[in-house]
Amino acid sequence: MKTKKTFYITTPIYYPSGNLHIGHVLTTTLAWVYRNYKKMLGYDTFFSVGIDEHGQKIQKKALSLNLEPKKYVDNEAQKFIDLWNLLQIDYDYFSRTTNEEHERIVNLVFNKMLEKGYIYKGYYEGLYSVDDEEFLTISQALKKDDGNFYHPISGHLLKEIKEESYFFKMSKLEKWIKEFFLSNPNFLSNKSTTKELLNNFINKGLEDLSITRVSFDWGIKISKTNIKEPQHVIYVWLDALFSYLSTLNYSEEDDSLYEKYWANGDERIHVLGKEIARFHAIYWPIFLKSLDLNLPTKEIIHSWIITPEGKMSKSKGNVIEPIPLIKKYGAEEIKYFFATQINIDNDFSYSEEMLINVLNADLSNNFGNLLNRVAKMVNQSFPNGTKFDQENILEIDKKIFEKIETLKKNFDFEMSNYYIDKAFKYVVEFSSNLNEYIDKTEPWKLKNDLTRLNVVLNTLLLGIYQIASYFSIILPSKMSKVFAFLNVKNNQKFSFDMFDNKKIVVTEILFPRIAK
Repeated sequence: MKTKKTFYITTPIYYPSGNLHIGHVLTTTLAWVYRNYKKMLGYDTFFSVGIDEHGQKIQKKALSLNLEPKKYVDNEAQKFIDLWNLLQIDYDYFSRTTNEEHERIVNLVFNKMLEKGYIYKGYYEGLYSVDDEEFLTISQALKKDDGNFYHPISGHLLKEIKEESYFFKMSKLEKWIKEFFLSNPNFLSNKSTTKELLNNFINKGLEDLSITRVSFDWGIKISKTNIKEPQHVIYVWLDALFSYLSTLNYSEEDDSLYEKYWANGDERIHVLGKEIARFHAIYWPIFLKSLDLNLPTKEIIHSWIITPEGKMSKSKGNVIEPIPLIKKYGAEEIKYFFATQINIDNDFSYSEEMLINVLNADLSNNFGNLLNRVAKMVNQSFPNGTKFDQENILEIDKKIFEKIETLKKNFDFEMSNYYIDKAFKYVVEFSSNLNEYIDKTEPWKLKNDLTRLNVVLNTLLLGIYQIASYFSIILPSKMSKVFAFLNVKNNQKFSFDMFDNKKIVVTEILFPRIAK
């Protein structure tokens, strides 16, 4: 019997045909922080990451390296696993589309769609991007002066192809998806993406989608379905999107995870970049509806990281690799920067100088300085700890307690709407408030008034604990040290007497200032 609310969250399964980049770090960190927040609230959570291993682009890449495709994707999977380990991202499942269980589930899905009359055989003739694994119509493509057609977002060259294919009848659920968008305006986090998908795709009419290919063989073959045509492999998006259910053992003998987190789950969340919004927001709901399965409850669509050369891409040579950054600045520091500085609705201009400035301002100068100042003063005057003294609290102290309550409300409001950046601006602002409180109360002048000094320092400790509790969502390792310094437990229920007679011992500088 379910005793807690459930929270299932996924990243996209990343396409492993290029270098790791900070976009991977951004998306995965956002999902990880959302999961940590829900876990702090007491939810039963499940967090899935993974890679999308099939398709023509993967096969071409493997051949160029004289590797079998499976050997190539095995190597690439390990790169992602190593990155998440280095970044200290813990997850519940690493999804791979070459897993036997996934292949079995995709075959089952294909058969069910076929039986329900959603799949038919025909010929695909039109434009195709190998690099994006995407079919486009002429109206969607960008025609340049050289006479060729290009992908409107990635800029990749489109090829004109004609080949036998099985199609999914998008037209059968075109009316439904339009009504769904209009009646569920908050399904996607990004309003401009919702508007774009309605105007550019749904309102113009959805073309039936090619879901198999015969020009390559690196994929899930439909010979294992009710149709015995081994030359057909299932198109990468039908394959990839159902990884979100194969992760949970949908239709397997033991489908308890699926029943718990999807069929009967409270929140089913996908986090993804806006460039793949169409597949997740239109095709995925339609696929699920065709099988009468639950839809995600929310899709969080984040924008792009922009460098001086524009959106990161291999062709521009502006892909920023994450491993050197993590090794230079630290895993938690990198996660803090990308989680708290990027508003999911807006493109973000990245620079390493900004990274250094944020880490110095928020963690070293602000919170780190606050912690060290307060610990030093407590140790000097109260070696056995402070004590909550309600009788001697002044108006200036009450305002700090009021700010703690306001912080809780603001933080929970922004996090419930998936705006990590806004939530943590309130946390950093409150840390600044505590530093200002020190300047106003001047505790260094109160050594002969221990009653007043006790109130000031105890108030500061209570405020620091609240900040550390929120920071622990992104900085769990660093904050576990803070809680040890403060002689309290993480996620301990806030109470005014929690620091009574607690010795405070800070044994190291957690956030040394970074030299430019």
